Amino acid sequence: MSTKGVFKVKCPACQEQFNADFWTVVRGDRDQELKEMLISGEFDLLMCPNCSALVAYEETFIYLDPGKELLVFVMPEAYLTEKDKWLEKTRADCDLVKSSMLNLQSLCFEPVYFFGAAELAALLLRDRDIEEETEVLEFIAAEKKFRTAGIHPSFARAHDLPFSLPYSGPSLSKDTALAAVHDIIASNDALLRAQNLLKILSALETAEIGFVKRREKCNLNL
Repeated sequence: MSTKGVFKVKCPACQEQFNADFWTVVRGDRDQELKEMLISGEFDLLMCPNCSALVAYEETFIYLDPGKELLVFVMPEAYLTEKDKWLEKTRADCDLVKSSMLNLQSLCFEPVYFFGAAELAALLLRDRDIEEETEVLEFIAAEKKFRTAGIHPSFARAHDLPFSLPYSGPSLSKDTALAAVHDIIASNDALLRAQNLLKILSALETAEIGFVKRREKCNLNL
C-alpha cells in the first residue's frame, strides 16, 4: 500500500512552520487517486493550516506499479544542481530498498530515476496514450478472432510499442504475429505503434519473440 511520512514545512507566504503528511511510497496500481494527483500536478501541493496558502513541497518518494514494470525513484527537482551526487546516493538507496524487501528482489525490470514529479507525470500520461492505442488494437484483434500476448511494458516504452501483441493461429511465433499485425494495420493504419511493432517483428532473426510477458519468470505479486 501507499505510505506517508511526516515532514516539517515552512510556508513561504506567512513563514509559519507546520507538520505535513507527504507520500513516501505511492502504489500506482492500488491508489488511483494518488496516480491522478501526480498526473494533474496536485501531488506536491500542500495547504498551510495557518494562512491557507498553497505550498509546493518536494521530497524523494518511490512510485511502484509492478504490473506496469515501474519502480521509480522521484527526487526533488532542485537536486538537479548536484545530479550525479544524488543519482549515486539514490541508486545506493534503491539497492537497500530491494535487499530489505524480498518481494522486490526478483523484479524483471530496472528502476527509473527522475528529478521532479513532472517527469513521472509525463511518463504516466504517455502510458495512458499507449493504453488507449492498445485498447483499439485489442478490439480489432478480437473482431478478427486473433489472440493477444502481453508485451513487457518496459520494452514497449523503450520502443514505442503497444502493450499487447496480436497473433493469428493457436500459437505465438514471429510469423503468426506478423500476419496479425499486418491485418490490423490494413484495418486501421492510424495505429502508429502497431507499425513500430511491425518493424520490430520484421527485424527478428528467430521465430521466438523474447519481449512478451512470461509471468512465471517475473515476480509481480507485490
